[in-house]
Amino acid sequence: MVNFIAVLLSNLALLVGARVGCWLIRCARPDLALYGTSIFLGLMASALTFDTAITFLVFADASGPWRVHNPSETYPQRALAYVLAALLALLAVGYARRREARKAPASALEIETSPYSKSTLPM
Repeated sequence: MVNFIAVLLSNLALLVGARVGCWLIRCARPDLALYGTSIFLGLMASALTFDTAITFLVFADASGPWRVHNPSETYPQRALAYVLAALLALLAVGYARRREARKAPASALEIETSPYSKSTLPM
């Protein structure tokens, strides 16, 4: 359980770092379209791929002190931490998009319906 929590916390710290880094880059260069969550999801996919390869191709046949760390026991916890961090990132993005949609005006285009009453109709 300690392994799961440590990997999850490190992944969430990586998410925060990616989002803050991309936010700083977008503040400096607004023409660049970098999104921290997309970069983080790519990092999680590659980390899970490399972790799987190293666990089952390298350490599966390792002898000596590595026998104590059974890959079939520790790998599912790390994989679950990767997947859970990715799901939390996607939930955070969905929440932020819904919040931004509520803040945004419903329509920027308005038609004047009556020149006398100065009434408008949003399109």
